[in-house]
Amino acid sequence: MNKNTQLVISTLFHPILVNIVSLLLLFALFPSLAAISNKSKSTIISVIISLTVVIPLVLVGFLKITNQIRSIQLEEKKDRKWPFAVTGLGYIFSFYLLQKVGVSMLLLKFILAGSGTVVCIAIINNFWKISVHMASIGALLGLLVIVNLKNYIDLRLAIAGVVIVSGLVASARLFAKAHDLPQIIAGFALGFVWIYIVL
Repeated sequence: MNKNTQLVISTLFHPILVNIVSLLLLFALFPSLAAISNKSKSTIISVIISLTVVIPLVLVGFLKITNQIRSIQLEEKKDRKWPFAVTGLGYIFSFYLLQKVGVSMLLLKFILAGSGTVVCIAIINNFWKISVHMASIGALLGLLVIVNLKNYIDLRLAIAGVVIVSGLVASARLFAKAHDLPQIIAGFALGFVWIYIVL
């Protein structure tokens, strides 16, 4: 795998993009959420993305402009501390806000799983550079497996596709020397286990 290929794969399956896809799939695949009005869906999705994506990205941009981090890719373990902490707080605040307005328990469980995953990553990052790319892919796979088992929807092809993507992303991260194999496996397992247990 050459440098350009691994860069394209890492970018296409960036944790932010994968997490947004997982959120949209949650609404599309679970009947109780699919029945929500489009206006309500848009509001809920906007709140979650604003708190867990937009604000952390703005923070990363600020840290880069002020030379407090080396790269917006957050390649260094020390560069990840504040972005991960703020992302975790974003998930927790999303849970708090949406619980107050009485959204579906299923959605709250999804956000709780995200909170748990990010908080664990933030804590682990103090000692070890666990793979966030693989955590997001693991969570996506866990979501599809749950839907396949509980909603009687045959998603075996989609699951197979995500497994293949998992291999590609893992290979790209290894080739880029962003992580070693234990960090790849641990990230994937963390994302999968949190979503599977909580949801």
